[in-house]
Amino acid sequence: MKVALIIVDMLNDFIEGALKSTGAINTVRATKLVLDVFRANKLPVIYVNDSHYINDFEIRVWGAHAMAGTEGSKVFSEVAPKEGEYIIEKHTYSGFFGTSLDFILRSNKVNTIVLVGLDADICVRHTAADAFFRGYSIFVVRDAVAARIDQSWEKYFVSVYGAKIINSEDIKKAIT
Repeated sequence: MKVALIIVDMLNDFIEGALKSTGAINTVRATKLVLDVFRANKLPVIYVNDSHYINDFEIRVWGAHAMAGTEGSKVFSEVAPKEGEYIIEKHTYSGFFGTSLDFILRSNKVNTIVLVGLDADICVRHTAADAFFRGYSIFVVRDAVAARIDQSWEKYFVSVYGAKIINSEDIKKAIT
């Protein structure tokens, strides 16, 4: 198994700003724990971040959020990227749609992804769907995601994508 961490929309606007949710801040500690394990093991870390323009389709649904170049579109400081980590801007829910994510994963010979971030039932879900369609195995870290609408997201991920749901304290065992 060759694994990479994908951090979805751990952005200021989702944690403290325009689209914050009650559970978002609670994902930071677990995300940092997972991130630290990946960094310690020198495994690929990829951030896929909303970076919207006013005419992006999503703006019609959610209103202005994570607008390109604003503080709201920056990664939350406690889980900010370090040199050598990948940063991908996205304009839709999926981290794969219209981005270089699949190319980066394949270039690193990755066959398994670990997903953390916001929201489990929107951008994480759509990224998982596109990962599944491309043949990747999927882990989702339960305490490093929060759901905005569908609080029963776990059953969906397991049933539809064959994902394995784990807790952040189990990440080292799961990926080594």
